[in-house]
Amino acid sequence: MLLKRISVLLTISCGFIGCTQTPPISKAISSHPIQPTTFSPQSSLLPPASYQAWLLQSGHQFKVQAYKNFLAQQRVEFVVPDFEMFRSARDWQQCHYDEYDVPDPSVWGNAVATLRLLKYLHDQGIVNNIEVTSSYRSPYLNLCAGGAKTSSHLLNSAIDFRIGSPQPSGQEQLEIQADKLKLCKFWQQQGQSWRMGLGIYNTGQIHIDTQGFRTWGPDHTWHSSLCGEIIL
Repeated sequence: MLLKRISVLLTISCGFIGCTQTPPISKAISSHPIQPTTFSPQSSLLPPASYQAWLLQSGHQFKVQAYKNFLAQQRVEFVVPDFEMFRSARDWQQCHYDEYDVPDPSVWGNAVATLRLLKYLHDQGIVNNIEVTSSYRSPYLNLCAGGAKTSSHLLNSAIDFRIGSPQPSGQEQLEIQADKLKLCKFWQQQGQSWRMGLGIYNTGQIHIDTQGFRTWGPDHTWHSSLCGEIIL
């Protein structure tokens, strides 16, 4: 596929998790034809025993249901099982934290735009076979995990996911790369109207948020982003 470098006028600087952008992108958001959806489970995967045990502790089940009720009122839904969306961070054990967490109510509203974006990407066939690995992170966990002070995970506006299996075969790697290119093309063509942030890492992790139009790669700047090239 023929690729041509984009002339980038914005300087992007990113921390370990999350990015900042100078100068800031305009906050005007164009409307999107999001169809009302029924808030219902999107997968038949059985939750792991660890999630079921966590639900029974400290009123977690009540908090989960309250959050899901709020999202239902906003007409948004998860496109992956609940236990994936409530994962805290991959470093939860090292930080002596729970594997799952419910966002603080003060940031519930920030998830709406990003959940709509993820569902749109899923419904359009741009991303398939994904596994969410992290979403909301409490201030303590974000600090312990080395997250940026302004990380969009703190705001409950970010979702990290992986496409395909943890150890993909050669053929699957080609399919994953094709999906990443589709995601980049979407970001280039429609990302600004969604205020979409997109990070693609060598680990296979992909980050999306709706906190500003920007992209970054393994070195946490736009220079290393796969999306810094025109996808034909």
